[in-house]
Amino acid sequence: MLAYTTEEFKAQFPRFSPMYLPVYILGNTYFQGEVVYYGNLFYKCKVLNTTDDPTNTNDWELIDDSILNYTNDTDIEEAIQEASINFNPGLFEDCNKARAAFGMLVAHYLTVDFNNALGNNQVGIMTSKSVGSVSQGYSIPTWLSSNPALSAYATTGYGIKYATLIQPYLCGQIILSKGKVTYD
Repeated sequence: MLAYTTEEFKAQFPRFSPMYLPVYILGNTYFQGEVVYYGNLFYKCKVLNTTDDPTNTNDWELIDDSILNYTNDTDIEEAIQEASINFNPGLFEDCNKARAAFGMLVAHYLTVDFNNALGNNQVGIMTSKSVGSVSQGYSIPTWLSSNPALSAYATTGYGIKYATLIQPYLCGQIILSKGKVTYD
């Protein structure tokens, strides 16, 4: 079992979307326009900068928002549990490579969870789109889309990247050596 934390995930994916729940941290400096989550409510900084907590109405204003619009630690922990079911750390020769691949798998499951929660009926990556007379398209590699064990990862960009990271470790090597077999 690979020990992987929410903090490692946030460090590996600092720009994950939806953004992380902006929990207020005592002693931090907050700047005008920044939003924080404090006491089950959301506040927006009204002043150039402040270190006061959000209950100071001179510096902060209460805003309408929902934790469902953000990635929180519970979401990440659940995705870590899901990813640990399908991850084989023995594929990798060192821990850093295993951690990088595991993070991609966690991001894949987290994205799938968000898409499911939002009622997104998308079952894969969009491979073409058109606007007026302009169209754009790309395809998922055949080695991925035709592989029953890996094709499920083709539903998110993170899953595709995970599959490309593990693919070299899934192919065995055959080494031929000169010799013969004798039967007794």
